[in-house]
Amino acid sequence: MKTPFFKAASYQCALYPFMSIVLFVYEAYLALYAHDAFFRPFFGDFIAVIFAYTFLKCFFYHTKQYDKQLAAGALGVAYFLELLQKINFLEKTGLAKYKIMSMLIGSAFSWLDILAYTLGYLSIMLFLKRNHTR
Repeated sequence: MKTPFFKAASYQCALYPFMSIVLFVYEAYLALYAHDAFFRPFFGDFIAVIFAYTFLKCFFYHTKQYDKQLAAGALGVAYFLELLQKINFLEKTGLAKYKIMSMLIGSAFSWLDILAYTLGYLSIMLFLKRNHTR
């Protein structure tokens, strides 16, 4: 007979991969079909940090111990990619000719992207605070 711990663990085991897939598909949809000046770049970057967190959480679903570190890691990856944009990494390495690399890394540095990443991180932290206190 399963105990509540195993039921919760199996639920979370499926939750984070599912959320990662949903967020990835949404990000791909935004990248391919949304061509506005605000929603795609800002909301897409906001969601990107949440996607990175849920993807990392797939591997650490069984413990809440590392949740803050995983959220910080997701934010760090986003900041790192933005830094690569700032130093024109794709152009300097010749990778700019590959559309997939431009889509993954991005092509233009923006402080609004940093703001969107930070707001995504803060929303994760708010979610964690609400759910860890229950």
